[in-house]
Amino acid sequence: MSSTVIIPTLNEKENIELLVRAIYAELGDNVSVVVVDDDSQDGTQEIVQTLTHEFPSLRLIVRRGERGLGSAVRVAAETIEDGPVVVMDADFSHHPRFIPRMLERIDHGFDIVVGSRYVQGGRVVGWSSARIAVSRVATLIARVLLRVPLKDPMSGFVATRNPEILVRNIKHADYKFLLEVVTREPHLRVAEIPIVFSDRERGKSKLGGRTLMLYLLLVLRLLFETGWRRG
Repeated sequence: MSSTVIIPTLNEKENIELLVRAIYAELGDNVSVVVVDDDSQDGTQEIVQTLTHEFPSLRLIVRRGERGLGSAVRVAAETIEDGPVVVMDADFSHHPRFIPRMLERIDHGFDIVVGSRYVQGGRVVGWSSARIAVSRVATLIARVLLRVPLKDPMSGFVATRNPEILVRNIKHADYKFLLEVVTREPHLRVAEIPIVFSDRERGKSKLGGRTLMLYLLLVLRLLFETGWRRG
């Protein structure tokens, strides 16, 4: 069955063409790609539009006025009829070479497959020890407060059995959409595979203090919305 890759973008002109070409090189004709752009001003949209002439199964969705990774993923998922869906970052932090193994695990019966930095064999390249520590603490918060049984619930590299899993569970615009999905629907069959997460080499990172605040707010929202029900 054909799969679809969702790539949310915001000012990724230095990465998007290389990533799109790498995805098609890895998966061939058996894939569609949906780029959801949050009104980039650096030429990202124009690059993707040009690539659609070379790759007919590549689509571009441009959003004006609405931003956020979670909502971008949901908007894209709503346009997909069926089949496995992969969500990945646009900056090569998530490499397309891991996608075939993720889809293989979907074929073996899992509802969600997570590209994990923290299972055996996974690792992070290019992060400072302080940044790794913050990520570990955020992961611990999710595992303890939300009872999420994943080693890397913060991952943004995710495959799902179908788009409906994303559509029905993503309610917030925040960037940690996986955390929202597995918290809302804890009985989904989930697997993790090791990946090498590489910090971006090109372009500007969008992480910062605001990102951490959004994460903590998301955890509180999910506790309020699902915590007592699951308790």
